[in-house]
Amino acid sequence: MEFRALALTVILAVGWSSAALAADPSPSGITVTDAWSRATPPSATTAAIYFTITDTGAPDSLISVSTPIAASAAAHQSQMVNGMMQMRPVDSVAVDSHAPVKFAPNGYHVMLEGLKQPLKAGDHFPVTLNFTHAGAVTTTVTVQALGAAPPMAGMDMGHMGHM
Repeated sequence: MEFRALALTVILAVGWSSAALAADPSPSGITVTDAWSRATPPSATTAAIYFTITDTGAPDSLISVSTPIAASAAAHQSQMVNGMMQMRPVDSVAVDSHAPVKFAPNGYHVMLEGLKQPLKAGDHFPVTLNFTHAGAVTTTVTVQALGAAPPMAGMDMGHMGHM
């Protein structure tokens, strides 16, 4: 009987802690989840950030990005053009409630330039995404190992907050 009570307590605690780690949508309906980056070599001055944006409210657009760990941060898109991969900055990224927008390798990503220090596996840092209607939404980026594959969706790589 004591084992069952202990098992139930553990199950409930895990459930509650998992719920507490999940990102809550901002009042505007924007949620940013699974924010991650790869570690960088010591001399690197650039890096990329990946995440998923979900919108349960009115359509919106990501218009700018900032973080204290780099001189600049901007949304970019990599795409195949005439058999060659090209990366270009984008002025905005549309977000609506029909489908999450994934920032992932070989697609949309946030390009960091002028890193103030190397990114090390296990580190965390804030990034603020600015939307036309939702305003500023800040989340925490988790740095994965150099060369790491994208984490599995829903792994709560950072906690979202609305600023």
